[in-house]
Amino acid sequence: MLKKMNLPNKLTILRILLVPVFIVFMSLANVYPDELFWSNYVALGIFIFAAFTDFLDGYISRKNNIVTKFGKIMDPLADKLLISVAFIMLSANGTVPAWIAAIVVFRDLFVDALRLFGTDNGKDIAASLSGKIKTAFQLIGIILAILDKNKFAAFFTESIKMSTCDLLINVCMTVSITVAILATACSLVDYIIRFKEDIDVEQ
Repeated sequence: MLKKMNLPNKLTILRILLVPVFIVFMSLANVYPDELFWSNYVALGIFIFAAFTDFLDGYISRKNNIVTKFGKIMDPLADKLLISVAFIMLSANGTVPAWIAAIVVFRDLFVDALRLFGTDNGKDIAASLSGKIKTAFQLIGIILAILDKNKFAAFFTESIKMSTCDLLINVCMTVSITVAILATACSLVDYIIRFKEDIDVEQ
């Protein structure tokens, strides 16, 4: 099957396969933060590489005008699996509040349902600008959160105890994730508005 796939679709499959590997190393870092501290950096490397494959398969697809049904379905799914799992793992170790992970997962599941319904009715609800902003800041926020030794918005109460580097990382992580959540809410509203305008729910 893989031999018949084009390169962008192979990169999508690779990204999906990297998700459980990322879970393993994040779990090791969460359970054994002192003994296996290096696993956190391995998880970070896996996440960055997986995110890069998303950029790469999109670039190759656009450059060579490669569009397949498999790619339309599986590429966004791979992205959402990676980001949702990352937020869940970060909430599990207490870096990010659970409600943030819940919002991310809820938005992605709900939007996927809307897009699937739209596709079945001959309408392709493409990603909006707010959705692209959301994704960019989610990726930045996750990378910084994996690096961060402190919790989300810890600089409000513990800035005196932090080194300059830790303080900068925590501030940037908090700002990035905050912007991502605001963009997530805007993206959800935008999808709902476009869904109501373009899709006949009585069909």
